[in-house]
Amino acid sequence: MTIRKYCFSAVLSACISTALFAQTMEEVQNSIPFWDANKKVFSDTHVYQCVGNEDNSLYLINVAVDKGWHNIIYAFAQDVYFSDRRIYKVWDQSSSGGDVRSLIFSPFSKKFYFTSAWDNKADLVPKSMGLWSATQTRNSREPVTLTHHEMNSGLGFLLVNKCGVWLLYDKEPNWKFDNKWTNSTLYQIEDNQGKFIFTTPDSTKNLNFHSYWTFENPSNVRLPDGNIKHEYQINFRNTDYTLIIRDRDVKSWWVFNCINESIEKYDSYDLALEEAKKIDKKQENILNLKNQRNSGRIAFDFMAIVGFILSTMFIITLLLHKNRRMRKTARTLKEHNKMIFDIQEKERAKISRDIHDSVVQDIRVLRLETENLIVDEASKQRQTKIEDLATDCIVKLRNICYNLTPAELASHSDGDSSKLELISIINSLVQQFSSRTHIPCYLKVDEGFEYPVLEKEETQNLFRVVQESLTNIEKHSYATQVSIFIKKDGSTLLIYITDDGIGCNPDELNRRLKSKDHLGLKSMKDRMDLIGGSIEFFTAQNDGMEITIKLPLENA
Repeated sequence: MTIRKYCFSAVLSACISTALFAQTMEEVQNSIPFWDANKKVFSDTHVYQCVGNEDNSLYLINVAVDKGWHNIIYAFAQDVYFSDRRIYKVWDQSSSGGDVRSLIFSPFSKKFYFTSAWDNKADLVPKSMGLWSATQTRNSREPVTLTHHEMNSGLGFLLVNKCGVWLLYDKEPNWKFDNKWTNSTLYQIEDNQGKFIFTTPDSTKNLNFHSYWTFENPSNVRLPDGNIKHEYQINFRNTDYTLIIRDRDVKSWWVFNCINESIEKYDSYDLALEEAKKIDKKQENILNLKNQRNSGRIAFDFMAIVGFILSTMFIITLLLHKNRRMRKTARTLKEHNKMIFDIQEKERAKISRDIHDSVVQDIRVLRLETENLIVDEASKQRQTKIEDLATDCIVKLRNICYNLTPAELASHSDGDSSKLELISIINSLVQQFSSRTHIPCYLKVDEGFEYPVLEKEETQNLFRVVQESLTNIEKHSYATQVSIFIKKDGSTLLIYITDDGIGCNPDELNRRLKSKDHLGLKSMKDRMDLIGGSIEFFTAQNDGMEITIKLPLENA
């Protein structure tokens, strides 16, 4: 009992020292109510263990209460401790026959672990025996949450070292002092998201260890000089890389190498401890050598990374330079195409005006003069024929003028708003095509379609692309029917031009698109690139062709 009192006093002294060094005098005065509020809790309490986590932000205390002699786990958190000065009870499930024999913190899983697996047929709370884990929540009202793995009655003792969490567990169902709990098995515990995995090392599967220990009843050992030493039966001990476990014969000790899972037996604890220290030193030397190699490798890797970064930067610089040149070339080509198309449009407009203002007018005058001629009855038929030929010439010349420059485009100069309605222009083109070629051409607009109002440049280039498509159909497709469908897909204008002609081989089509001899197809693609759109050709031999024209309307 005296040892318990000393332990309790030591824990309270540590708490007081921490608080005094961390607080100002005013805060110390304010912390006095903490002891008044909690002294009743500890007045009949014996502290077994007090364990903190890595940053000392949370402590768990294992105590035994005189009344009923049962175990309780308390918790207090540093950040909460100074604010409300309360200790929280997080576990109180054992009774007069239950006991908590291990309380540890694992830096691997960042959790606390303790066991309650001792039963002498007392009135334990159901399912309280087994392995428990406590996880910090950073919540002032509930500082930890608990997870439980139920085990059979018996004793379980936990240790943690640099190789993991270890459990020495004896399933002996009754409290038997005769065999001193000598049937214990070693397990390594892995915590997989709250589900515990127990693994017994192969080298220990056929061995039994001595697990019972207590600091209440020390053994008296007579030393060579005649003095008596009190040896506390802590039968499960550890170093950084080993476990030291008392054999069932009580006198011998086992050293379990956690690195390679080998195990050796020694006649005394001192010999076992000496071997454990050798294993630790050997492992530290290996780690130091590995660190030195890693340092050299890190330096080599660093140089390799630097070289890789410099090479990558050089390649990226080259690619960026190449990309800039390509963008510049593309921009120059686009400007070149724009200039060519502008010149073409101006020349077409000039030729259209010249034909309309000179040739068409002259033929109209010729027809009027022919109509006004006074001829005899025999020449009347020839006069009428000349008039019809003149009228036909006027119609053909007007169609040529329209194809050169539609009236809708010609009526707008660069100084105007330059916004034209596309649908009406394509509709006029379709009527001209059907009238001239006698090939039925149907224009369909999607239901609910809102007519886009585009800039003159966009309308002009779309018109030329559709015009070139119909010209190609007239010259090469042998089609009997053509359809044009216009719709909007989100913010994209779509125009589909489909014919039922002979089509062509896709490979031949791709060759023509890249060839300098087929300027019509290339011109269509260049025009769409110029206004930020695209054009695609879908065809097969003897299966017609479909042309898909896309133009994002946000560019309008």
